[in-house]
Amino acid sequence: MIEAAAELFLERGYEKTSLGDVVKLSGGSLATLYSAFGSKEGLFEAIVAEISEQILIEFAQPELESQSIEQALLLFGERFLGMILCPNALRWHRMCLAEGHQFPALREALLRSGPGRVRARLADYLAANAGRLRLDDPTEAAGHFIALLKSEILFAAVCGDEVDLSAERVTQQVNRAVDVFLYGYLADPSGRPRTSRPAARTLKANPTRSEQ
Repeated sequence: MIEAAAELFLERGYEKTSLGDVVKLSGGSLATLYSAFGSKEGLFEAIVAEISEQILIEFAQPELESQSIEQALLLFGERFLGMILCPNALRWHRMCLAEGHQFPALREALLRSGPGRVRARLADYLAANAGRLRLDDPTEAAGHFIALLKSEILFAAVCGDEVDLSAERVTQQVNRAVDVFLYGYLADPSGRPRTSRPAARTLKANPTRSEQ
């Protein structure tokens, strides 16, 4: 049912997908669906929770904890951008932006089960390294770093622009975000060199073009 609902939500949108459509595609019954998920909002939340669980595996302990702050943020940033800029993630983003204002429950489910969990994972890491960082609120700091990562690149990709998603471009974006974040939050930013490392891979999403 989750797989069928995910397929229909992306194909038709949230509003135009009925629970009857989900049952017709997946089999089973409405009674089973209501028993398992309670409502269409509950089914949507289950989908987002499953997606976010897959994302969180990418940031599982102890990998982040075994790195320096700089390297951990670079690792987090590259994986995070790799996931939010993939074609399916962009489709989910567009659907939620288009329909979230009509369905507050959809928006709340997305924030509770999706981005909120990823931000909480990063906030936990930052809090564990509070001795090296100037933190008043780890959750707020995590939100700042994620916003720096997304910057203008996510908005452009969601709008359908042909953005450069080469490994070099993504690494450059992540390095900039880490530099700016640590300049603001590192206890002694004056002694930290700028981040740099070779590109790790090429992300495949929209057709690419050279950045103007």
